Amino acid sequence: MRTVLLVAAVTLTGCATPPPSTQAQRQPLVPRLACESLAGVRSEAGTMTSAQAVSTATTIGGSQVDAKFCRVQGVARPSQDSEIKFEVWLPQDWSGRFKLNGTGGYAGAVPYARLAQDVEDGFVTAGSNMGHDGGESAAWTLNHPEKVKDWGLRSHYYVATAAKALANAFYGQPVQYSYFEGCSNGGRQAMMMAQNYPALFDGIVAGAPSLFYPDLLYWLLYSGKQQIPVAGKPAVLSDVKRSQITQRVLGACDALDGLVDGQITNPRACKFDIDTMGPAGDKTLTGEEVSVVKAMYTGTTTESGVRRSPGAKPGSEADWIPLFADNGGYGAFIEHFVYSRNTPNFDWRRELDFTKSYDEAKVALTPVTAAPSPDISAFVGRGGKIVHYHGWNDAVVPPDGSISYLYALTQMERLRNLPKAEFDRAVDNLTVQEVASTGEALLPKVRDYHRLFMVPAMGHCTLGGSGPRAIGGGANEPPREYRNAEHHVVSAAIKWVEQGVAPEKIVASQLGTDGKVVRQRPICAFPAEARYKGAGDVNVAVNFQCVTPAASERPLAETDMLLIKSSLRQRDMKLPNR
Repeated sequence: MRTVLLVAAVTLTGCATPPPSTQAQRQPLVPRLACESLAGVRSEAGTMTSAQAVSTATTIGGSQVDAKFCRVQGVARPSQDSEIKFEVWLPQDWSGRFKLNGTGGYAGAVPYARLAQDVEDGFVTAGSNMGHDGGESAAWTLNHPEKVKDWGLRSHYYVATAAKALANAFYGQPVQYSYFEGCSNGGRQAMMMAQNYPALFDGIVAGAPSLFYPDLLYWLLYSGKQQIPVAGKPAVLSDVKRSQITQRVLGACDALDGLVDGQITNPRACKFDIDTMGPAGDKTLTGEEVSVVKAMYTGTTTESGVRRSPGAKPGSEADWIPLFADNGGYGAFIEHFVYSRNTPNFDWRRELDFTKSYDEAKVALTPVTAAPSPDISAFVGRGGKIVHYHGWNDAVVPPDGSISYLYALTQMERLRNLPKAEFDRAVDNLTVQEVASTGEALLPKVRDYHRLFMVPAMGHCTLGGSGPRAIGGGANEPPREYRNAEHHVVSAAIKWVEQGVAPEKIVASQLGTDGKVVRQRPICAFPAEARYKGAGDVNVAVNFQCVTPAASERPLAETDMLLIKSSLRQRDMKLPNR
């Protein structure tokens, strides 16, 4: 077996010509190396452990794969405690494109379902366990700071460079265009790629990104503690009560966009008084239940009542997940990584607070997990494009963070040439009014490289939601016939990168229990919103148009300023990959 040493940098060059756009146009490539010989390829910190040709339909990791491809397995070890297990699949019928898949939560396994779809779509595709096995257990974080670094940032770097080296060896030509997709923690990873590795990817799809990760962890613990004050006990608000609240909110705010259709186009415009359902109202809710709802709407606060991050939006109540904090092991993660106390019976509800320990955790976690920097000039400078989406009903990663990041990008455009001291003073003195007025003028410039799509009645990635939300990119996938630039965020990113056509809208699909489309609705590039034209079937997308509300109808809030300033203050944060 011949050993091929390929330095990662050789695969980072620009693309000379676009790849063919249809299967009929593609010409089969004659492999430079036989599939089995790819086991001899080396990449930075990476070793290939096996390479096998797959020529018949098979099932891998529970996913059916019909394409013919070369399956390569490998491991990257950037530190002595690293074990980043990855797979790279190289299709026989290659489009010239590469796609790396981010993973939500703690990952802990290769995302085989994503690889199976990608390889059938002609991508060289890759994914990893992010440096550890075990799914959503947080046990791997105890006494393994290097594994936390692998999960937090650097796994994708080593997997991407390995995949590009393998493609170059197998096809005898480099990857022409590279893409990344991910939702939730995968969305955070997506933004980290633009911020820290601007040469790796041409197009990035970031769904519900947990940009301000330490703040998010404390929101998850805060919301978990509010909903379930005592571990193992029922949630204060039952599923039935939360659904009742959502129905009442819909009754108050559904028609704000001119159409009663079971979803709120812009929950930030919804004014609903939860006290009307409490002891002072119709007594649907108890006083304790009302307090929980108010805490969820308000967002994380310190023990003295100071707000630290935004919360859930009105209309999302039915999609709240009370056990998310417990099942996700987020308290254990902070215990292990921040405090390093080996106490299996650690009670985060008792020992963590939202003042002192909140700040301690931010100091420890930010260098390896946060992705709030609005300075993506290197990525943009080489033509990089970001398609960013977020569900309005997301109570796991509250959607305000995505809007705040968009406005942080506008302020970065405005302030980037100031000396550091002047920049910092300008950030300290920023007001809501200033960001709103200057941001409006700079939104068109930001839209040259970043498009944000806020999805009504969509929960967290694939979790929850009652509206059209099958758009791919880590969210639910639409049926195959709708995997195109008009209906699918990854396809839209490809068209933007390769043809220069930016997406103004994505038509989201709602699927019935039989998997067939029952409703489609355009999701417009923020700040535009989909509005009914006044005639035609409300389940058909062509009967809607994108309309941009006046700035006065979508004001920024003080909680937005918390995140906007936090983002701008972390503009220089480039996280270590070694």
